[in-house]
Amino acid sequence: MSSEPTVLRWQVHLARRQPERWPVIMLALVGAPVLGAWLMGHWIFGLAALWMLWSATADYLLPIRYEANAEGVRQRGWSPRLMRWERVKRVVWGEDGVMLSPFAHPTRLNAYRGVFLWYGDHRAEVENIVRTHCAHALGETKAKKKKRGTGVHTRA
Repeated sequence: MSSEPTVLRWQVHLARRQPERWPVIMLALVGAPVLGAWLMGHWIFGLAALWMLWSATADYLLPIRYEANAEGVRQRGWSPRLMRWERVKRVVWGEDGVMLSPFAHPTRLNAYRGVFLWYGDHRAEVENIVRTHCAHALGETKAKKKKRGTGVHTRA
């Protein structure tokens, strides 16, 4: 009997999964720097535009690699992240992946502190490992919106 810890590794390349976005992103990556340099009159503005657009689109253009083990999940790529299972306070299931959040309630900080795990071709395995290690945070199955009242308020 082996005491080796189970490690799940998978890779997702969004440019291959969503090729319809490729022309628009490439047009922006080439056009905006050229336009910025031309309008502002210096190449440094074009370089700044290229850097900003590359930073925003690198996770789409480059493969994202994941590694999940008994301690947590690690995302490798342009924006690497690490989330230990005990830090997960909320799990939000989606069509293409699952968001692991260190916050118990929805917040704008999820994009910076949470980790989004794209399923890729490993949906069942990813769901299984999240359910196994995040049982303490599985109270929410989908992103919930706050209920709004009828708009009629009375003052006492």
